[in-house]
Amino acid sequence: MQKISTSYIIEQYQTGVENYKQYTLEVGLWDSEKYVFNKYLKPSDTILDMGCGTGRTTFPLYAMGYQDIKGLDLTPKMIEIAKGLNVHFGVEIPFEVADVRELDFEGGVFDVVIFSFNGLMSIPSIEEREKALKEIGRVLKVGGIFIFTTHDRAQEPQFFDFWKSEEQKWANGNQRTDLYEFGDLITFSKNETREIFIHIPIQSEIEAFVRKGGFEVMETFYRADKFDEPQKIKDKSGECRFWVVRKR
Repeated sequence: MQKISTSYIIEQYQTGVENYKQYTLEVGLWDSEKYVFNKYLKPSDTILDMGCGTGRTTFPLYAMGYQDIKGLDLTPKMIEIAKGLNVHFGVEIPFEVADVRELDFEGGVFDVVIFSFNGLMSIPSIEEREKALKEIGRVLKVGGIFIFTTHDRAQEPQFFDFWKSEEQKWANGNQRTDLYEFGDLITFSKNETREIFIHIPIQSEIEAFVRKGGFEVMETFYRADKFDEPQKIKDKSGECRFWVVRKR
């Protein structure tokens, strides 16, 4: 069986563009996101909103005064809709199709990079995620902030038996052959109409990942431990762990 590829990821997100558009128009930022952004961002910051989708985080941040912002996404249909929403909101935010593993920017040009909604974990294989983190580090200034979210397979007891079974499959070589490493999952999302790929890590895995990439952890928390989000947000997003890390 062929390994999960970038084209698979593009296709999975293209099936959900209308859902993401409605999410942008009707939901916007989570309370947990507002907390993190207000704590770590300054209005003068140059911000890269990576994996911006249709602009769910980009437009509210711009409205909050963070106007030196660019939105990038791997999925062309997402960027097409985001550009159309510029007209709806009466703004001119630059949106572009781009791959986080190969960014077309000079080094050290951003104060902040955001990769919301578990987008970083949608990149198949640890090697490719490390490439993405290396590029994010390259375009950030020294001391720059990277904010992202992941799921956390150690936080939801209802899935503990599933992950125990998966771990045994990997140990015995009986896992799905289109996956890369333990924690990889093909599942269904609340926002896409086809199966999706996602990597589900644990906290220590991401701590090691960011250290290797040249970052230090400033803050991490599991969303449900700190915030009881409105039901309209819970209906569209599973629980996740926030990460705020700084480039060393």
